[in-house]
Amino acid sequence: MSETPKRGRPRNAAVDQAILEAARKLLGQGGYAGVSMEAVAAEAGVGKPTVYRRWSSKGALVADAVLHSGAFGADEPVEEPSDTGDVERDLRAWVRAYAEKMAAPGITPLLLALTAAAAESPGAGDILYRRLTGPRHRALVERLWAGAAAGQVRADRSLEAVADALIGALLYQLLTGNAATSPERAENLVGTILGGLRPTSP
Repeated sequence: MSETPKRGRPRNAAVDQAILEAARKLLGQGGYAGVSMEAVAAEAGVGKPTVYRRWSSKGALVADAVLHSGAFGADEPVEEPSDTGDVERDLRAWVRAYAEKMAAPGITPLLLALTAAAAESPGAGDILYRRLTGPRHRALVERLWAGAAAGQVRADRSLEAVADALIGALLYQLLTGNAATSPERAENLVGTILGGLRPTSP
């Protein structure tokens, strides 16, 4: 999360990019623990004050470095579940596709770094939610409500909690080193949860 630009000389976009690239390089070499403001400044060939003028903390810098990478591009569209008329099939397809994307080579270390940054920096946590978790959570809730409107899911249950469980379980699998099995587990979880949300016969 970059700070609000201060009055005076305009920021140099090339310097910003060099700092972000340096942070990503250090993340790739040593993870979140291997990043420091001093190390980033040295790698980027700038002074430490130059880094601090742009990012107030390591967490904010790492969050920006990850979320401006090719993996989590700012202009990347949010994946929304399809609506084929079968809510379980649509959610199974969505969680599998998302799990496979997050399990792609090079993505998990960035996700781990972003999670560590969010834990350390409230601002980074806000970015994580707004840019990564929040939009997908809303997309899941909207599809669940459509399923409720179609009579496939009970509307008297917290559908927000269902989305919490699906996204939380998926992230847990990725962050605990089980990326290879996360698509299958996520699909199975959809079946388990929705099995308990089927409308009961009168």
